[in-house]
Formats: sequence, C-alpha cells, structure tokens
Amino acid sequence: MEWPIGYLHYVPDSSRFIEMMRGAMRAMECAAVKPGENVVISTDTNKLRIAEALAAAAYAVGAVPTIVMITPPGAHGAQPPDPVVGACARADVFFLPTTWSQTHTDARIEAIKNGARGATMCEVTEDALCVGGIMADFEECDRVGRKLGAALSKALTMRMTSPAGTDISGEVKGRPVQYETGLFREPGTFAALPNSEINISPMEGTAEGVLVADVRIMSVGVTRREPVTIVVEGGRVTDVKGGVMAETFKETLASFNDQTAYNAAEFGLGLNPEAREYCTNLEDLGHITHGHLGIGSSYAIGGSVLAPCHIDAIFKDVTVEFDGQVVWDKGKLLI
Repeated sequence: MEWPIGYLHYVPDSSRFIEMMRGAMRAMECAAVKPGENVVISTDTNKLRIAEALAAAAYAVGAVPTIVMITPPGAHGAQPPDPVVGACARADVFFLPTTWSQTHTDARIEAIKNGARGATMCEVTEDALCVGGIMADFEECDRVGRKLGAALSKALTMRMTSPAGTDISGEVKGRPVQYETGLFREPGTFAALPNSEINISPMEGTAEGVLVADVRIMSVGVTRREPVTIVVEGGRVTDVKGGVMAETFKETLASFNDQTAYNAAEFGLGLNPEAREYCTNLEDLGHITHGHLGIGSSYAIGGSVLAPCHIDAIFKDVTVEFDGQVVWDKGKLLI
C-alpha cells in the first residue's frame, strides 16, 4: 500500500485504527509480551489513540494493560509526575507513547532498575504504526548493532563525520554502549520504537567539533532546507549558527536557564533500513544513514549530567570511526 505521507504527516481517520494494530502487534513482538504480564502505557492527551492501540494489542496477547495519562509537560526529558514513575516501576513491560520524550526521566530509569523492559515512542504519529520503521527486521538490526557495539565497547574514541560538514569526536573509554536496537525481550532492556540505534555518552568535557544538523532537531523541527551548525567545545555547545531554525534552537536551550542543557551528552547511530526520513523524530533517529548528537541529560545513558532536557540533533550520511578506523559508512558495516 502506498501512503501519501512524504514530508507531511497523514493522520488516519477512526477506521485506520485497524491498520494501526499491525504496528501495535509488532511492538508486542519486539517486547515478547507474555500472557498475564502487566503492561503499563504512559501517554499524554495528544497520543491517547496510540496508547489505546498498544493496550488493545497487549490485551490480544493475554497481557494486562494499564494506561496512565498526563498533559504534555513541555520539554523532552522533563520529569513526569511521581504516579507515572511508580506505575512504570511496577510494570513487567512499559511503553511511552508521548509528545515529549520520557527516555531521560525517572519513569524509564526506575522501571529499568526494577527489571522491567520497555520502549519510548515519543513524537510517534498514528501513521508510524502503519508503515515505515515499525515494519523493520529488528532481529537483523540487533545483529548489526551488537557487532558495532562490541567494537565500540573496546574503543577509546569515537568520531562522526558527514559530507555536509559534521566532524565531531570524543572519548568513550569505559562508557556503556546503549543498545536501542528495537528488541527488548530481557529484563532491564529498552528500545525506542520505531527507532533502531546504538548510542554512547562521551566522557564529560571531551566532545569537540562541529555538527551540521541537516535532518532534524528535536523540539525545533526538520532542518532539511535550513541546516543548523552546532559548535561543540570542551564537551558543551558553545555556538549555534544558521537561519531561523538556528535561532529557535538557541532560544530553546537558553529557555532552560541551566548550563547543563548545553552538555554534549550522546553520540548515536541509526540502524533501521525501513525508517522514513523527515516524517517522525524516532524514524529520523533510527534511519540507517543518520547519526545524531544528544544535548543535555546523559545520566540515563551512562553519563553523569542531569539536565532539564535532552534534545537530539540529527544529520545524514554519517561515517563513523572508532580509534581512527572507519567502521560504518552511510549505512554500510565495514567490520
């Protein structure tokens, strides 16, 4: 089926709920949800239909779904109310279909600590349960990600470059690799459906270089036609250059009135060959030719910085080096 999605979201009407169920069932498969398990779905008032589809899928496989809903908090990484944290912490499986990401919050962290497994689905639209990244072969994504991650776990440094001008690097020795490949079947594992990626938090103060975000910046929008240049020195964002999108991003960071919001928190690499470009944030993060820099909080991914936000700046056609060796080039594994 061809969907008229392109660069604008196609919002399904009420009858499309049937088609959304295919992606919702894929989510249950990725988590290996079992009969009798408690499945908590933390959502907000913008994403209730997606939460209902996930709840229906959980019920269909014999699990016990619970939906917890709040109003959108207004920033990626903003802490949700304590009852949300408590509900996720007592789940066997959790899903986070929200407007603003709960990945870098206590809701996700406490759930993982307690042995739950789950996935964020921030900014996911209803069409993303029907087509695109959710239909990927996540077992293959995981295989590729594990091979890259094994090499990354032994590396001292990581560097990302792109034809548009990205050239950023940092020290990663001793930092844990985060496998958000799309499979989360073991206790304490996590994904970001329909994303598939691996990521790592560079040592504080070591990230240096320039990133040209020519795909998207979370909270700002698609930067395809107006790339934003982000300068990183001493592990923090020191300058943002470009047009209107750059000014919006600068204003967004300044609005937190907190220097930790400028922390270079994460180097990430997409693995999903089915992900669409310029449609949803998570598909842009997971696209097989994309890389990203996370800015703000790193405490949820092995770093030490707790910031009021976590914002990803995404770029295309990434080449990745570990200790000077090219291991990944525009979606091709070279090791």
